[in-house]
Amino acid sequence: MFTNFDITNLKYDSDTIDRFSKYDYYRNLYDGDFTKAFSSTVLKIRKRYPLDNTTAQSLININMFWALTDFFKGFLTNQGINVNVDDDKQVVWDEIAKQNNFISVLKEVYIDNSRFGNGLFKVALENGKVKVFSISPDCWIPVFNQGNLNDIAGHILVYPLEILENGVKKQYKKVEKHHKGYMENEIYEASNGVIGRKLDSDEMKNFGVNEVDDFSHLWNDFIVFPTKNTTESDSYFGESDYKRCKSVVEEIMLTVSQNSKIINRHANPKLSGSEQNLEMNPVTNERFFPDTDFLKVGTDGVKPEYITADLQADAIQKHLDMLMNFFYILTKTPPQAYGLDIAGNMSGESLRKIFIAALSKVDDIKQVSFTSTIQNVVQCAMAFNSTPVEQVNVAWGEPIPSDYSELVTTETSRVTSGTQSKLTTIMTLDNVSEDDAREELKRIEEEKLAQEQPKMSLKEALEAMREENNKNKTEKSEQIKQETENSLSTEQNVNVLN
Repeated sequence: MFTNFDITNLKYDSDTIDRFSKYDYYRNLYDGDFTKAFSSTVLKIRKRYPLDNTTAQSLININMFWALTDFFKGFLTNQGINVNVDDDKQVVWDEIAKQNNFISVLKEVYIDNSRFGNGLFKVALENGKVKVFSISPDCWIPVFNQGNLNDIAGHILVYPLEILENGVKKQYKKVEKHHKGYMENEIYEASNGVIGRKLDSDEMKNFGVNEVDDFSHLWNDFIVFPTKNTTESDSYFGESDYKRCKSVVEEIMLTVSQNSKIINRHANPKLSGSEQNLEMNPVTNERFFPDTDFLKVGTDGVKPEYITADLQADAIQKHLDMLMNFFYILTKTPPQAYGLDIAGNMSGESLRKIFIAALSKVDDIKQVSFTSTIQNVVQCAMAFNSTPVEQVNVAWGEPIPSDYSELVTTETSRVTSGTQSKLTTIMTLDNVSEDDAREELKRIEEEKLAQEQPKMSLKEALEAMREENNKNKTEKSEQIKQETENSLSTEQNVNVLN
């Protein structure tokens, strides 16, 4: 545990060294590099089954760790996330989020959070533009005041640097010491990862690094924002999703690999039988296996037969099923999370019951750290943009989208039972305003009245047509009569004048 910013203490801090080594181990699990992650197991298998004696893999790569992280990453983020700030500055944040592809940064941080137990957001101001990005926690060292896990004095980030000088690669370590409102930059010589001499101010200028970056006039707080999986009160760091299930996944791979070797070995079984079944080479007087599908039966009456293995497939399947059940329990994922055992079209309610443990974990991740951390990241980014905000609200998308058919059934039953109005139902189902819902309700009522009017019989329709025709004829006659009278009246007037 670091209680000051003296980076030379790193070689003496066993907790930090142990944490970094675990991060390397968990990275190997995520990447599927099991020759490193399970090196002792692979060595034992290869000792028993040398690679030149079998074509089967020594340890079949079944990367359940990647599948686990990928499932929860999608479960948390694939339905999107809405970050709402002050109304007059919403457009500004939307532009910052677009430029930094914020949803992608969120996914990267979650991957680190899942595999390492911790993830890091960082906000910076480069060339007048706000940058929001993720940082792997394998370079992160928090500093605690008086060893108090609840009192953070700052953060240290250690980056490796390689510079080509006179054709020779030289290793350095760039160290950022983050305080509230400012950051100290230091560069050290390094050899095989071990920190050496600190460079002075003139030497640092060759790297284009300022000794101090002061941003207190914009943001008087840290610009590193850690996230973590659920943890206990006696630990500041979260736990990797792989910690509880790695032994189970290793046993699954061992079981599958072992049976693969047995099947591979017996895919071309050996033939047993008496020596009389072999043919004699008249030149060498040696017996050999004949190159023919037909085999002779020996004089002793013993028929040749293939040696095959009793694989006890049922027992193997039961063992694998048991191991997979342990995996599902420890990781809070059902088989359906990986596309297995999906029968027909499941309703939204059915999916929620199946994924209840996974949904609980996702809610836990949001509540423990992600929601509050994202709010701080947004506030810092907006402050760096000289457009500070007072409120930041984070609205996560639903991991399992609402089942529309179920929603319609529920809303209809409420209207039928008299516990909800039709207006509210239209607003809920169509996601529209009250005015739009009223217009829709009016159209529905008009269509309903039109449909409820009784239909005329054929006789009534014909009678109505006759009446309409007679009416039209009468109107036409009256019109002609009136036009005639007007014409006569006009002629009489002309005669009088003449």
